[in-house]
Amino acid sequence: MTTPSLSAQTDRGRMYRLEPDGPLVYPSITTVAGMRAKDHLQGWYATMASKRALDMYAWLDRNPGRAGAEISRVTREKWATQKKIAAAAAEHTAIASEFGTLVHAICEDWGRSGARPARDEISARIEQMRTEQSAFAQERDLDALIARAEVRIEGYGSFLEDFQPELVEIEQTVVNHTVGYAGTTDAIVRIGGSLLSGDIKTSKQVRGEYALQGVAVVNAEGLLDDDGSVRDMPELTGAFIIHLPEAGGYRVVPLKTGEEEWTAFCSLKKVWAFQSDGSALPEARDPKALMLSLLKAKGGLDALG
Repeated sequence: MTTPSLSAQTDRGRMYRLEPDGPLVYPSITTVAGMRAKDHLQGWYATMASKRALDMYAWLDRNPGRAGAEISRVTREKWATQKKIAAAAAEHTAIASEFGTLVHAICEDWGRSGARPARDEISARIEQMRTEQSAFAQERDLDALIARAEVRIEGYGSFLEDFQPELVEIEQTVVNHTVGYAGTTDAIVRIGGSLLSGDIKTSKQVRGEYALQGVAVVNAEGLLDDDGSVRDMPELTGAFIIHLPEAGGYRVVPLKTGEEEWTAFCSLKKVWAFQSDGSALPEARDPKALMLSLLKAKGGLDALG
């Protein structure tokens, strides 16, 4: 999705303010959902790093005349080379994220204008993102990038034609003060007489963890506009994903947004709120100090002050 005006990136993830220029108060829905352990990604990180290292080796094989100088440079700049190899996964993710942002922006333009954006409008969007120092800044083949985007837009157009959604809200921020979070849904639509939260995804597959984002929107307490005003939150029947795969076409994937998903999201919010920095106590010099410190930390020695 495009970047909401009330949000900003911080060292604790994306945060939301409740009014223009106000303090950042609540974590975003995606930040909270992202607290879920992702151990399965470790293997992918290693694969991406090893692939970059092999690509660098292949370059040496293709350029034997420059191999000596390059090997000497790498030897002198070991730390820089390690960083370059280690950054492979993060850079791939950034490019994929920027492409998703581009597709979201085009779909948003379509929703607001009621007309499919033309090729020159897509190109203008890309140029705007490039000037903002996005991951597209190094993209050389703009025609190929536009072609990739147009494949996804074709799929989105097919979804609009087949499902005939009434777009009630577009790129709408929602807020829940009780739990303490905010986030932005791509659209609130009316389909078959029911109001639903719909999010566009350009990922390779639809992951079950998207349900954590969907349930947070469904359980929001209000609609938060860019000027800080809050409107009543409509009752949503559920949430779904509009999946626009690389191969073209589209998939509509319903998400579970029941008690199990809601409990999991609220638990992740508590995990996000936990600050571990103060959990390592001052050094204990002897056994008595150790026990007193532990008991006091557990609330058993309040009288000690």
